[in-house]
Amino acid sequence: MNGSLLALLSAFFFAASMICTRRGVVRITDPALGGYISVFIAPPLFLLAAAVASDLQSITTFTWKEYAYLVLAGIIHFVLGRSSSYWSMKYLGANMASIFVAVNPVYTILLGVFILGERMTGNAVLGTALIVIGPALLFWPEQKGIPQVPDHRYKPRLSRKGIIAALFTGICYGISPLFIKWGLLQGGSALAGTFISYTGASLVLSSTLINHDRREAVINMEGRAITWFALSGFLVGLAQLCRYLALKLSPISIAGPLTATIPIFLLLLSFMINRSMESFRLTVILGAILVVIGTVIVY
Repeated sequence: MNGSLLALLSAFFFAASMICTRRGVVRITDPALGGYISVFIAPPLFLLAAAVASDLQSITTFTWKEYAYLVLAGIIHFVLGRSSSYWSMKYLGANMASIFVAVNPVYTILLGVFILGERMTGNAVLGTALIVIGPALLFWPEQKGIPQVPDHRYKPRLSRKGIIAALFTGICYGISPLFIKWGLLQGGSALAGTFISYTGASLVLSSTLINHDRREAVINMEGRAITWFALSGFLVGLAQLCRYLALKLSPISIAGPLTATIPIFLLLLSFMINRSMESFRLTVILGAILVVIGTVIVY
């Protein structure tokens, strides 16, 4: 299987996981609690996958720097990024949140220019402009779009908290691929690398359960919410595995834009499954298309 197909599969599984996450976050007060379920479920799955693939020995073959990079990627992506993404989906809905999160290539470009001394190309300027215009469209007055019968209990709306959470998520998601690439630079196993990143994230989250109130909140979470978060964790685990493999087999310039098709897959899946809980106004659809086109141009 080549890196391009894996990147597309990653985008599909990410979108599917967001469908489940949206179902879960509307059922609890603190959506970040869902991150415990979705992250904790991943290490055993990847350990089992490594055993089936006869790849367990690869977990111990990384250098200390590669371990550090992979653990740091896990903390940034699975702890900080995922927690803030759950908050953004609670307030904005998955469709709008994904558009704000998709601004993450802009952060990568700025990081390259101001820290690594890279030059801005014409494609980077054009792509960045389109990526920024995508979320900006969401601030336009209400426009007609795909007909739907909304469930007003879960009506998504633009809010300051949701936007900030989504933009912060984009920062985390924009930084983590660099650490993944560095962690797998010497040819380490992508399956083992995914396990290491998830394990590092799980240890950090476990340490926060020392707090009694936090621990009780996780234990007493509504059963249906736990089910949705567990399914989301399984799907996002598949997505991350495909993503790590894609980054290992293909350059970021190829894997990046294909993985960035998440908003398109999400619109389609939301329409089929969460139609009453999401926004399908014209500006949301156009915004999703623009951020995907802009990302492809950037890469």
